[in-house]
Amino acid sequence: MRYGRSCMSRSIEVVNQAYQAFKRQDAEGLIALAHPDIEFGGSAAAPDGLYRGHDGIRKYMADIDGAFGHEWDAVVERIADAGDDRVVIVARIFGPGKGAVSLDLHVAHVWELRDGKLLRGTVYLDPEAALEAVEAATG
Repeated sequence: MRYGRSCMSRSIEVVNQAYQAFKRQDAEGLIALAHPDIEFGGSAAAPDGLYRGHDGIRKYMADIDGAFGHEWDAVVERIADAGDDRVVIVARIFGPGKGAVSLDLHVAHVWELRDGKLLRGTVYLDPEAALEAVEAATG
């Protein structure tokens, strides 16, 4: 299976819009794209475990702000359908960070959607592990 930019499916559009809201640090923009039952795991920046519901999105964005501050950016390297209303996205998050530690993360997210909205997200700090997990799930 090849993962790269492909024609934009509705699922890819939703995940791309969500990532743009994340980059703007726009919790309400993310909530507009999220199923009420959304749940997703944390990352190196926000390691609190599992975030649930729309309040979880608000907490996640506050955790991101606490870890990164406002001086960061993210570039999507790859985004593709992964079958059954799932999308894989690989991105680099970088910037001066907060304090004396610069930020340079290479991550992947696998998103499951329901009714055209984000339902379940898994963060992988190793993008290759995300691609392997998607390939194993799709056979």
